[in-house]
Order: sequence, then structure tokens, then C-alpha cells
Amino acid sequence: MNPAEWNYLDRETLLAHAYAIEHEAAERYQDLAAQMHDSNNVEVGDLFAKLAEVEAKHAAELSLEHGAAVTPAGGSEFMWDSLESPLESPEAIAYGDMHYLMTPRHALTLALAAEQRALSFYEDLAARAPSEDLRVLAAEFAAEEAEHVRMVQEWLQRLPEDEADWDDDMDPPVEV
Repeated sequence: MNPAEWNYLDRETLLAHAYAIEHEAAERYQDLAAQMHDSNNVEVGDLFAKLAEVEAKHAAELSLEHGAAVTPAGGSEFMWDSLESPLESPEAIAYGDMHYLMTPRHALTLALAAEQRALSFYEDLAARAPSEDLRVLAAEFAAEEAEHVRMVQEWLQRLPEDEADWDDDMDPPVEV
């Protein structure tokens, strides 16, 4: 479903999308936490694990409080299928953006961009939704994402700037 088709959006479909965004973000953050822990980058791994907890909690709340389904009603496509990366929700961080030497600041910068994409998604939806109740619900989800953005920005403010060469790898992997 592309943005031009949002006038056909119903509550069940919106909730399924919200659940998918939160659930996929939780899974991606957990995968990234494992990747960082495997690379012995414990600080960043722990940071991603915390972000995974936050996202998983929101997915659970959507399911328990709103009855969100796992997939859109009628098997329709997700709204982001028309985005640049159609297989990933707006809040997903691309695995290609990861680096095993990444710093907490770099990790949070990626997380901030993901949270801002989700915020923009919901703000746009709140402006275009076909009914007042869907606009209110989308605005509620936008407010939650705005809180995530604020939280990540606060974490970033506590960290020093990265060195310019933070990703210089003195022993890069050998491709065979």
C-alpha cells in the first residue's frame, strides 16, 4: 500500500503496521546487540539490547492494549512496500550500516535516524488518514516515536564525539 492508497486504511490495518514496526525494530536491535556482543563490543551490544527491550515492550502493548494483529487485514501489503527498502519497516536499521568497531555514538546515531523515520511515517499518516479516529491513533503513535527520538537524543548528548578514524580497521577481514 503506497501513501496514495491510505484513504483505504482501517484501524486493524494501522494497528498491524504499528505492531510490525515495533516488532521488527525489536528484532533488529536484538540482532544488532548479538552482532556487537559477538564482536566483543559489549557497550554497544548492551545499548542495542536496551533499545530492543523498549521496542518489544511497545509491540506487546500494541498487541495487549489495542489487539494489534501480526499482519495487515486481508493480507494486504505493508505501507512501506513502496519505500526505497520495501522489505524493511521505516524503523529498521540496515545491517550494512553496522561496523564491528562502531562506537556507542555511531550506534545511537543509527537508532536516532530509525526513530526519526518512524516518527515521520506516523506524522505523515496522521495528516493523511481517512478518518478522525485513525488520525488520532496515528498521532498517538507519532507521539510515542517522538518520545523515542527524545530519549535517543538525550543519550547522544551524554557521549563525547567520535574520533574521525573510529572505524579504521588495523586487521580487516580477509575475503576469500
